[in-house]
Amino acid sequence: MATRSRIGVMRKDDTIDHIYCHWDGYPEYNGSILFNHYSNINKLNQLIKLGDMSSLQPNLYPKKDEEHGFGVNDGERQKDVSLFYNRDREEDWKRTQPSFSKNLKRYKEDCKLTDCNFAYLFDEKNSIWYIADIPNEKDEEMSFKELKYELFNLNVDMDSTLKEDYIIFDGIELLKDLDYYEYRDSYSAEAELYFEIKDMFDKKEFNKYFDLIKEYLEDMNEENLKEKVENHERSLKAYFNLDDSLNI
Repeated sequence: MATRSRIGVMRKDDTIDHIYCHWDGYPEYNGSILFNHYSNINKLNQLIKLGDMSSLQPNLYPKKDEEHGFGVNDGERQKDVSLFYNRDREEDWKRTQPSFSKNLKRYKEDCKLTDCNFAYLFDEKNSIWYIADIPNEKDEEMSFKELKYELFNLNVDMDSTLKEDYIIFDGIELLKDLDYYEYRDSYSAEAELYFEIKDMFDKKEFNKYFDLIKEYLEDMNEENLKEKVENHERSLKAYFNLDDSLNI
């Protein structure tokens, strides 16, 4: 029997975007994956953007040269890649698109109207994951607690360190901010740019990646983006132990 859950992001204005996940909603599985692999807002935003899902996995995008979908045989699914109803089974987007709640109170009410067992919520302002049991009765209290402590009490492994995936998703959003029109002209979807950057990282072609950012920097006209570029450069150098002579 499926353990259903809802996964939400509370924005800085207290509104909440959320999606449905059919399988493995208990904290030892979905809770662990969310904490360990989706504690980066840019990656999490892409998860929410893809809508309701069947199965949550550490990775978002399937490789283009391999099959991935809802086939009976496991061979039709890529290992550790999430399954979405619209993208992977072509279900109606109107039925599978993200839901919206105007505040935390409404999110709780919306969760109680579902047949879900658990609700997850990422506080974008403070970068903290929360979890709540969804009661069966509408008048029962539903309270969120910090997911980190729930996982600790369950002896679930936690890894809050910087990850390559996070750097890639931050890079995607950085390029969009620097020159969105150039990004749209060059890539049909985030997944395309994701695999392009990952390929550079796998081949240790960091000069090539830095040059890509420099191309977008040429048309940058917002002063506040300079700090974002500098922070991204620091993350790259720290994670990959790059030489200081390599600069954006």
